[in-house]
Amino acid sequence: MVMLKGVLSAIPSHSMTCFKLPKSLIKRIQSAVTRFWWDDRAGTKKMAWIAWSKMMQPKSKGGLGFRDFECFNEALLAKLSWRLVHRPDSLLGRILLGKYCTDSGILTCQSKSSESNGWKGILIGRDLLINNSGWLIGDGNTVEIWSDPWLSTTTRESPMRPATETTASLKVSSLMTLGTTEWDLQKIRDICPAHEDQILKI
Repeated sequence: MVMLKGVLSAIPSHSMTCFKLPKSLIKRIQSAVTRFWWDDRAGTKKMAWIAWSKMMQPKSKGGLGFRDFECFNEALLAKLSWRLVHRPDSLLGRILLGKYCTDSGILTCQSKSSESNGWKGILIGRDLLINNSGWLIGDGNTVEIWSDPWLSTTTRESPMRPATETTASLKVSSLMTLGTTEWDLQKIRDICPAHEDQILKI
């Protein structure tokens, strides 16, 4: 068990950090781990009595805690994307963002047909971040009312649309008393009254 988790499962980690591995390769890695677990000697295949999906479950849920290699690959790419989001001035950030994100930031740049496999992997990690993150409200100056998920810290939730023409581009700070970070009840009722209770709890 220790060898499987500490050695065999860790061998492809470096490649997974940089590239999105093909599904066929991930299946081969999974197969190698499965055969190492069930077979007692090279060249002899024994029956796998438990499905791999069950073995990947945490021990608390009756599994063995093996890695889901595809999810692990995407998580490592998301970690690299997170680094580019928070450290765009690093050497890696200056090179990659200067080449692929000349007109926008990494969170909004679009995929292009001419990009490298490495950058495609980073965008997969970026999309994972976007789909599983939200905003914590400070002064609200950088958060869009209608398009950013800011109403909840546990789910991706934004106010129900449609927005009016005059409020479509407003920031969350527009719902606060001018010059403070206190909610303005009247502004909330004028702009998005359906979410008054949720907003006041933030």
